[in-house]
Amino acid sequence: MPMTSSPLTELRASRVQTSAVLVSFWAWCGLLCFPMIGITEDYADVPTAFGSGGSVLLGQIAGLALFVATQALARPFQLLSSFGRLSLAQAAIIVIIYLSLVLQLQGEEGSAFVGIFYTTLLLLTALTLSVVWALELDDLENGLGIASVIFCLFGVSALAILGLPENRNVGGIQPNLFAAPLLVAFIFSQFRPGLVGIAVRIACFVMVALVSSRFAMIGCVTAFVVHELTFRPLSPWKIAALGLGFLALVPLWPQIASILALDDPSRDLSSGFTGRDEYWYSALSTITNHPLGIGFKRATAFESGHNGYLKTIVEFGVLGGGLIIFLFGASLAGAGIEAVRPMRKRLRERRFACARFAGLVALGFGAFFQPQLLSLGDAFGMSLLILLFRPRTTPASSRAMETHLGDAPAAVRG
Repeated sequence: MPMTSSPLTELRASRVQTSAVLVSFWAWCGLLCFPMIGITEDYADVPTAFGSGGSVLLGQIAGLALFVATQALARPFQLLSSFGRLSLAQAAIIVIIYLSLVLQLQGEEGSAFVGIFYTTLLLLTALTLSVVWALELDDLENGLGIASVIFCLFGVSALAILGLPENRNVGGIQPNLFAAPLLVAFIFSQFRPGLVGIAVRIACFVMVALVSSRFAMIGCVTAFVVHELTFRPLSPWKIAALGLGFLALVPLWPQIASILALDDPSRDLSSGFTGRDEYWYSALSTITNHPLGIGFKRATAFESGHNGYLKTIVEFGVLGGGLIIFLFGASLAGAGIEAVRPMRKRLRERRFACARFAGLVALGFGAFFQPQLLSLGDAFGMSLLILLFRPRTTPASSRAMETHLGDAPAAVRG
């Protein structure tokens, strides 16, 4: 008689695959941030120096390779079918990135080859991260929750090893480079309720304030407010609390201005919205000279304008980059509709939808300050990709697991 696997065997195999995916994801999160503690360069006057070499680059490469390889081995069929599960806007972004390979066929052969490699890897990473949403709700909640703890521990470890910030730098770590993983930790922590998530959010916001990272502070506040307004009904006391909060900003303005370092001549309001207007002008000049785009990862730090949206247009062109930004906005709007839509959702599903929308809003704002919108390697780019490319299908509910357990022996059901 043919050998058939029992439900218990299938369940155990599924748990092994899930564990492998989660462990590789957590390892990737750690490799994205902890190697930065060894940075020795001084980034105080180099706001565009976000791409470090050495151990940081090796950590990024190793983490990404480990995660993609684990997904390909553990869930190959879901990886192959991930494109078909995306929404129209998400799929259109993938298609535009794929078509942009044509832009790499210019310049030196070495640069073209590197550009083609990076573009292909971006496509693979986006599709691989979308498979994460197929995890059970319990696993997805734990996966993102533990990831938030890992990113938070990076900040705590950096401060413990390198000491308190000097001139906003933590050792050799540039302030925004230090704050990006902490913003991601804040966002991921909202997917999981409980005291640990609250502690992570408080710790991350305090550490972000220590280095006076504007985009991360505003991003944390934005993520929290959007999540609270969408997840919980807008009650009279909540409206009153918001009003009192805004009123409290008036007497606290001197302290807020100090935290935001508005008294810094290079960062005050007269220096422009980001203090990097000269980089914006350079990016606009590049767009004028190359309206069709120069290809993904082909722009220099100065050409990219240290602005995710400008860099997208620089790399993918006025048409392609403009469409990506428009489709990103459409996906963000769709996430907002899903978060507030009056449907019969379980509490956890509502929290996921609201946390995802809040995270996309915060990262969408942060892209004005970050040197990229779509990227590889860093925590900001990874988190944006995983939140952006959530498939239309919802994660498998825990009731599916209960169904499998119902067929298993009582000893396994516990």
